[in-house]
Amino acid sequence: MTEQAGSAMAALRARQAALASRHGAAADADRVLADVLAGAHAAMRESIRRLDAIAEEVDRAVFDQAALAADTPLGARELHNFLVAKLREIRAVVAEAHELSRAKRAVLEGLRAQYAGPSG
Repeated sequence: MTEQAGSAMAALRARQAALASRHGAAADADRVLADVLAGAHAAMRESIRRLDAIAEEVDRAVFDQAALAADTPLGARELHNFLVAKLREIRAVVAEAHELSRAKRAVLEGLRAQYAGPSG
């Protein structure tokens, strides 16, 4: 009977150790997840801030077309060049956000296994 009790205690300790290990892995995954989400949120807010700044510049330029002499060939060309530059800035913001999204997705895909853990 004591042999069975010893065997049961060993199995219990082994199970506790396994659960402690899974708990540690889940806690590590939680920290990584929190960092990924915080980083993604900060990047999204920065992208929005940059896009809002670009929109303000474009709105001011459109509103001040008369002051910019946009009704003249040189003024129209300068307005055109300004708008093309703003379009490049917008594309850069979107491209950076897309690349960050891909990087964050890769990290999240890696976390999936840590949360799944072994069955049993």
